[in-house]
Amino acid sequence: MDSAIKSFINITNTSQAIAKQYLEASKWNINNAINNFYTKNPSGLDVVKIDKNKLKKLFEKYKDSSEDAILVEGMEAYCNDLGVDPTDVIMLIIAYHLDSENMCEFCRDNWMKGWGNLGCDSIESMKAKIPSLREELNDPELFKKIYRFAFFFGRQEGQRSLELPIAIGLWQLLLPNKFKHLELWCNYLQNEYKRAISRDTWNLLLEFINTVDENMTNYDADGAWPVLIDNFVEYAKPIITN
Repeated sequence: MDSAIKSFINITNTSQAIAKQYLEASKWNINNAINNFYTKNPSGLDVVKIDKNKLKKLFEKYKDSSEDAILVEGMEAYCNDLGVDPTDVIMLIIAYHLDSENMCEFCRDNWMKGWGNLGCDSIESMKAKIPSLREELNDPELFKKIYRFAFFFGRQEGQRSLELPIAIGLWQLLLPNKFKHLELWCNYLQNEYKRAISRDTWNLLLEFINTVDENMTNYDADGAWPVLIDNFVEYAKPIITN
């Protein structure tokens, strides 16, 4: 998917959002997508124009007074204007598209590039984009990318692991309706584990959710699972089978 999007953008000089739109409509056949694009746009002009000055002014509205970034206070105002709660998962999806390196922080370059790729330059166009961004949670490949991004997004600077309260908060954002035993998992971590979460454990939990049945009958204890997941299965099986 990524290579097709890049090829489409290189050939048509369009945004990522436009590339994805035409590729999806053409079932990811790049030749058909390009033909359809030029049939509808003979001049080759991008059908979604963004005004970089408008996007820059919008950044300036929320930018911190002492740093060239949108920080906590500006983020609260931004969320208020978007009409979303700061704890809404949509803000994590936006952070993914803006390649944000830290929670509650959007830097200028990533703001311009990210929203430019999404074809948005105003609060109104960003609001209109939210439903399609939410739908990305239902695309297994995109969800996997957002999920893996969340680990790095949530880490404290200089740390290799994710602090347990932050990991649990992110799982509670990302995994409702995807992990039947999410509450049991979080309770186990809080009451029995009480340590930071490694990148390996973070990534393999998603594989566990996608491959192990709800009653864990097909769980292979001799497989290459982290000890934490082994211990959780041992803890959970008597509970879920009663």
